[in-house]
Amino acid sequence: MGLATLWGLPGSSAAVGLGEGFDLAALTSLGIDPQVSEYFRSAARFREGVHVVGLRVNGTPLGLVDARFDYQGQLCFTPALLAKAGLVTPSRVLREGINPDQTCHDFVGQYPATLVRLRPSSDEVTLVVPTQSLRTPEWEAGSFSQGGAAAIFNYTVLGQDTHSRSGPSRFVSAYTEAGFNLGNWIVRSRQFYISDNGRARTEQVDAYAQRDIAALQSTFQAGLISSNNPIFGGVQLAGLQFSPDGQQRGGAGNSEVVVEGLAQSQSRVEVRQSGALIHSTLVPEGPFRLSGLPLLNSTSDLDVSVIDVRGAKRSFVVPAASFRGGAPVTPGYYFSLGKVRQTSIDSREGDSPVVVMGSGTWGLGQRSSLGFGLLSTDEYRSAGGTLSSVFFHQVTVGARHNLSREELDGVGGSRSTLSLGSPLFANLEMNLSASTQSRGYREVLDAGQASRGYDLDARFKRQYTAGMTWTDPFMGGFSLSFTRSSQFDGRSTDHLFASWNKSFNGVDVALIADAQVGGARPRRPDRMAGGRRDEKLDEDTSLRLQVTLPLGGDRRVSTYVSRRGDRLAAGTALSERVNDYVDYEVGVDRDVNEREQRVRGRLDLLPLYTRVSLGVTRDPSSTHYSGQLQGGIVAHEHGVTFSPYAVQDTFGIVSVGDIGAAKISTPQGPVWTDFSGQAVIPGLQAYGNNHVQVQTQSLPRRVDLKNGTKVLAAGRGSVNILDFDVVKVRRLLLEAQDEQGRPLPQGAAVFGDSNNFVTSVVGDGMIFLSNIDGPQTLRVSLPDSASCLLHINPEQEPDDDQLYETAPVVCRAR
Repeated sequence: MGLATLWGLPGSSAAVGLGEGFDLAALTSLGIDPQVSEYFRSAARFREGVHVVGLRVNGTPLGLVDARFDYQGQLCFTPALLAKAGLVTPSRVLREGINPDQTCHDFVGQYPATLVRLRPSSDEVTLVVPTQSLRTPEWEAGSFSQGGAAAIFNYTVLGQDTHSRSGPSRFVSAYTEAGFNLGNWIVRSRQFYISDNGRARTEQVDAYAQRDIAALQSTFQAGLISSNNPIFGGVQLAGLQFSPDGQQRGGAGNSEVVVEGLAQSQSRVEVRQSGALIHSTLVPEGPFRLSGLPLLNSTSDLDVSVIDVRGAKRSFVVPAASFRGGAPVTPGYYFSLGKVRQTSIDSREGDSPVVVMGSGTWGLGQRSSLGFGLLSTDEYRSAGGTLSSVFFHQVTVGARHNLSREELDGVGGSRSTLSLGSPLFANLEMNLSASTQSRGYREVLDAGQASRGYDLDARFKRQYTAGMTWTDPFMGGFSLSFTRSSQFDGRSTDHLFASWNKSFNGVDVALIADAQVGGARPRRPDRMAGGRRDEKLDEDTSLRLQVTLPLGGDRRVSTYVSRRGDRLAAGTALSERVNDYVDYEVGVDRDVNEREQRVRGRLDLLPLYTRVSLGVTRDPSSTHYSGQLQGGIVAHEHGVTFSPYAVQDTFGIVSVGDIGAAKISTPQGPVWTDFSGQAVIPGLQAYGNNHVQVQTQSLPRRVDLKNGTKVLAAGRGSVNILDFDVVKVRRLLLEAQDEQGRPLPQGAAVFGDSNNFVTSVVGDGMIFLSNIDGPQTLRVSLPDSASCLLHINPEQEPDDDQLYETAPVVCRAR
């Protein structure tokens, strides 16, 4: 029976009227010290002082906070509490504190509609406040974190080693990114090192210094850069450029641009844009999907190569027109100036021209924009315009038209691109694009090449793309992507990727088709036969049916049948995600045509501060080994911290006291603190809200946080330091006895310093203290009006994983 039920009990001459006190006789009969009634005369309340409580505002939990209560147990609206709750600081003050942090503001007086609910039994404070009392979010007011200093190093090392009857083969590539952030300046250098059977080369992707200029609402870049002008194709430059502030670039990735394909075995996938290698990774056998690619610009196609364990290479193109919606044009002005730099894959003779290009994009109402630009070199001129609009809140339309004139070859031409995206109806989306160019149209890199003997007829003449996604609860999910490209020399290429997947009572069924047809030449007279014939098409069509059965937990078995051309294969694999750190797969495959069997295995490890992938494949003629290592390193003012993910332009360092292996959710994925309690937040969205949350279940049992979630608004290039305040709660269960060895009576009140009520004795002399921070003396009021003292001196080194400690103690007479 609680104290509230004893309020004003009838049937006793000692009973006091309702609202005036407790039934003292009833309290005494239950063994509860009557002194408790004085403390809880009005209602259940907190003890005077500072307590760590859970805070909830308008139904939203905000974590733990240090809350101050006065001598009447009323909540004090201190500056720290107001900041934590996101409330406006009132102009009136109830009580001045010893220091400004202890000042009690008259929040309820200024906002009388406020409801304050105190729940001492659950250590919680709930506030219901009017909306006008809530502070405006800082990021909306334009207040973003700025500055900071740190050096970063990102790495992706990929290796493949094959031993076969024809001899050994070895491939190694290393993508590295080095640089630093200082005072909102971003300095980066990205490069690839590639060694293919001893033939080594390096490719410089870019190397630049970058900074946002608030006064001009622009971003400045200088160095080895890739032009990001939305009207002209991307050009690799050694120079400088300005672009509107807010556009993602320089490794930020673009989550809307997706590359899909089907790997017949464990394969290496390379993605190039504007001749530069921008991404290289290993993918397992089966369908793959790459997103978040570090695009150099939004106007150049992606050249994708899939290279299997035997060295067979398969390539296809993802047209830029198909992902223009994923790289939106930011209104503003663009300007680039520099000398064209040749990539290792696109090196051509002749002096590199100096290019100057500029464009402007202006908003037409809220849903449309118009752009116009000019580009010029000594022997080349180009002009272009763009128009984009949104109709009916859903249909997006984009158009781009470019004109060119080359003086050396004396030719001119045009290129036009149109894209359309729209959800046709519920769960069905369609994206279409079309591009066409005339024979005389030239990009700046093509200028003068015809007069030097280069064949430019291999360029595309027309290019079409179509994409569709449909999800139905009964039919499953459908995805279709089609690209058709025809060239001036008569060749054409079609690429189709389609998939269907459906779950039947936990069993997943998927059908994937990946077809590429290319190399068809126009008909011409056959001198030998005296007639006409078509050259044979280069056809590569793959079909794969895959069934995945769950085996409980994160374990599953997959069986597939695959046909590529006239080759038929089948196989099965067992995979399991053991925990956050270990994922493996083992499988066996059968080549039906060759009657050969292949075994394979893959192990993915995440040892908290890096990522490792190891694989092996063995068949009768060869053994293939592969490995990949990825991660990042940050050197900052508090030391050196490792990250399992690449560190981006805007990032941070988070600390959780001195707690190691604490799991933290970040916008880029989970990270874990190191031995010093620190972890890297690898990427933050610039000028937007970023949520960072500590997973409290990963903390030791006696450790808690004042606030497990923080929202950060970061300026681009800033290095953000976040500290989560750790509360190490020490709980103690006392087995209290008197000097004769008898348990203290149930209900006896326990008081602390200044005669503050702490708790009461429960059965068998048990006293539970929810937070002990050092030696102290407690007074126990006994039923016979006597009292005794408990001298508590807990051990110096508590066990963090122990929820509470137990200790016997003797209550000695005063």
